[in-house]
Amino acid sequence: MTMPIEELKIRARLLLKAIARADADALGRAQSVSKRRRWAIPEHWTLSLCLNIVSAEAGFDQWEHARRVLGGAARAGDDMGTLWYDKTCTVFMNHWFAAYADALTALQSRESFCLFPYGRQFVVADAPFIEAIGLAQGASGLLALKRDLVAGYGRPEWQKLVMLRLRHMRQ
Repeated sequence: MTMPIEELKIRARLLLKAIARADADALGRAQSVSKRRRWAIPEHWTLSLCLNIVSAEAGFDQWEHARRVLGGAARAGDDMGTLWYDKTCTVFMNHWFAAYADALTALQSRESFCLFPYGRQFVVADAPFIEAIGLAQGASGLLALKRDLVAGYGRPEWQKLVMLRLRHMRQ
């Protein structure tokens, strides 16, 4: 279950190396995320700080949050981050729910839709949303999870979908 975690570690090491060689884009990216999160801008960047940056870019509060969720240790009701969402999705008509039971009922009445966690909430969305977050190639995984990424949390198909999502987010 460590594929997505390893991906974030690799991204953090690459970011740190880029910052160390004074890559303006990498430094700007790290500073931008830090400012948005109201984190102090360090004089010297470390791997730990870069883990927080790439975790934030992937939709988590910081590294420990990403490690817990992507490692399969999150529990029902935990904040699942915003990994399964993209700002381009605001133009779509999505169905938002505070309760999983309500989201599941909505999912069951919509054959082409999928259910995604968003923080402590849930979104039921259709094909344009799925395409926008980079999961169009993951149809078999979505079907294997019965289109429910909450109930399928942590399963191998879920992990593969996370990797698709992360690849789609690549900077």
